[in-house]
Amino acid sequence: MNEEKKYLKLITILFRTMQNVEHVLKTDIQAYGLNSTEFGTLELLYHKGKQPIQAICDRLLMANSSLTYVVSQLEKKEFIKKVSNKKDKRMTLVELTTKGKNFFESIFPSHIMTVKNILGNLDENEIDPLMHMLKKIGYKAFEINGERK
Repeated sequence: MNEEKKYLKLITILFRTMQNVEHVLKTDIQAYGLNSTEFGTLELLYHKGKQPIQAICDRLLMANSSLTYVVSQLEKKEFIKKVSNKKDKRMTLVELTTKGKNFFESIFPSHIMTVKNILGNLDENEIDPLMHMLKKIGYKAFEINGERK
């Protein structure tokens, strides 16, 4: 196979892999009654603690207006609450409620098992090199595009 065909085949494999992984993860997350953005918000708050809305937007790569809807939905489910920032009254923070923390703790082990199952074909020695290679590809795309995604 010539070099051009190898590059095209590799890109096709990357796209198909991502589509398949995304489908499995979305299906898993929907089983918990959440969408991907809601899950990502809960996961961020669980692991990082209370966050400004803008930090959540930046981390999840979404517009502030879209996150406003997500926050509203998670508030209706009583999984999160808005709190004022004591240091800067202009900034609103979002944090998990006890109900949200308990809910996330109840679903996260199952989600981790789904992730492990997706990566089940890899042995322990393949994971770090794969992460390194994918980061190299991502950084090169960033370099070409000029913005990190």
